Amino acid sequence: MSRLIEGIGQLVTNDPTRGEGPLGLVRDAAVVIEGDAVAWVGPRAALRGNAADARWDAGGRAVLPGFVESHSHLVFAGERAEEFAARMAGRSYEAGGIRTTIAATRAASDAELSANVARLAREYLASGVTTVEVKSGYGQTVRDEERSLVVAREHTAEATLLAAHVVPPDFAGRADDYVRLVVEEMVPACAPHARWIDVFCEVGAFDGDQSRAVLEAGLAAGLGVR
Repeated sequence: MSRLIEGIGQLVTNDPTRGEGPLGLVRDAAVVIEGDAVAWVGPRAALRGNAADARWDAGGRAVLPGFVESHSHLVFAGERAEEFAARMAGRSYEAGGIRTTIAATRAASDAELSANVARLAREYLASGVTTVEVKSGYGQTVRDEERSLVVAREHTAEATLLAAHVVPPDFAGRADDYVRLVVEEMVPACAPHARWIDVFCEVGAFDGDQSRAVLEAGLAAGLGVR
């Protein structure tokens, strides 16, 4: 199916050759879409003989590329109001809120998690976000990380394995043991459902050597590094 968007007052092209310079504005523009791909952009006067299946009039409005959300954690359950209050009071964070969300996410059903992702994705879309990266990281068992990614892939192709988010409570004081679980079991089980791998390299989470082990395991499994 072909679609024509015309009546565009200003079209922002973000010409990659311009870097952070001008936005590559095209005035009185049109866009031709073939299937799911943009087939042509330019001044409306330069478009000849287009017999589109559908036509939309932008009414002089501006049209710009969709925003990209490159870091999100949409697969979760529960809320973290207590963490917010603690931060506002100046108390230390130290990943306490993450652990609260881990417990709630493990207890949630796949349907509940998927419904929450769908709701948040609709909010993103309403704000102009058309591509969203979704991380796991609130399951932190082989089963829960895998199902988190299965849920994420229902909504986006940009799913990231973040099993090494923090050391979960059931591995308290045993970060190396948890990294071994991630490398030996989680990555093989989860890689088919993800495109990327990530790790939280931070004081209170994972050090440089642990982070390197996780990322190298992901690369070996065919995942890109975030």
